Amino acid sequence: MSKSPTVHRRRLGSELRKLREAAQRTHREVAAHLDCSQGKISQIELGRVPVRTADVRLMAELYGSSSEQVTTLLELAEGSKKRGWWQAYASTARRNGFDTYLGLETAAGAVSTFGADPIPELLQTEEYCSALLATEREAITEDEVSERLAITATRQQRLLGEHSLELYSVLDESALRRGVGGPRVMRAQLEHLVLMSYRRNVTLRVLPFGSGAHPLLGDRVTAFSFRETGDPQVVHVGDSTNSRFWEKPAETAPYLAALERVCALALSPKDSTMLISSIADEHRE
Repeated sequence: MSKSPTVHRRRLGSELRKLREAAQRTHREVAAHLDCSQGKISQIELGRVPVRTADVRLMAELYGSSSEQVTTLLELAEGSKKRGWWQAYASTARRNGFDTYLGLETAAGAVSTFGADPIPELLQTEEYCSALLATEREAITEDEVSERLAITATRQQRLLGEHSLELYSVLDESALRRGVGGPRVMRAQLEHLVLMSYRRNVTLRVLPFGSGAHPLLGDRVTAFSFRETGDPQVVHVGDSTNSRFWEKPAETAPYLAALERVCALALSPKDSTMLISSIADEHRE
C-alpha cells in the first residue's frame, strides 16, 4: 500500500461509500448510528478527514461487512492517521489544498501536467523558485520562503532513485520565454530542463505559440496515476487562488481527454529539447 495518508483516506472513503450504497443505507442513517452529523459522513467518504477506528467498526457493522472487509478497512484507517513528510511544514502545506496535492503526488506512480508559466515546481531550479517567491515577499514571511524551498527540494527527490516518479510535462512556450530572475537564472533553468529531459522517467514536450487555441487555455492541470489498481486517477485543476480535485470518471474524463489533445498539439520530445536549448541561448548576458 501507499505510504501517503492522503491516499489511504481517499481509498478508505471510497470503500466505505461502496459498502454503504451496497447496504442501501443513507447518510442520515449512518450519522444516527455513529451519533454524528451527516456532514461528517460525507467528509469521511470524500477522504478529507482521518477516521477513528471505532467509527470504522460501527460503519462496517451497520453495512454487514465481512471480517475480511473489516480488516482491510481498519488497515486503511490506521494508514490514514500516519503523518506525511509535508506535515513538518504545516503552515505552508495547508494552504489552498496543498497538503492534499502533496499527499497525492507522494503516492503517485506517474504525474502528467500542463499549464502556462511558471515552469512546474518539480522541474524548477532553486534560483528560479527563489525568484518566483521574491514576488510574494509582501504576502509571505522569510520562514515560509524557506519552507517552500524545502518542500520543493523534497518533492524533486521523487524524480530520482530506483522507484522514481514518472513525469509527463507539457510546457507552454510562455513558461520558457518569461525571464524569471534575469538572464543568468533563466538560462540555468532552461539548461536544467534539457538535462532533466534526458532522464528515462521524465518526458518534456513544449506547446508552441503557433499551436493556437487549445482545450486547456487558462488552466493548470495535473493528473495523478497510481500503481494500486484500486486507486482511480485524480485530476487537480488549480491556480494561486483555487484548488479543485476530481476523481470520479465522469469528472476526470474531460480533463484527461484535454491533456491528450494538448499533448498531440505539442512538439515531439526531441524537437522540444531543441527549442528549449535555442531559447536558453537567447538568455545569454
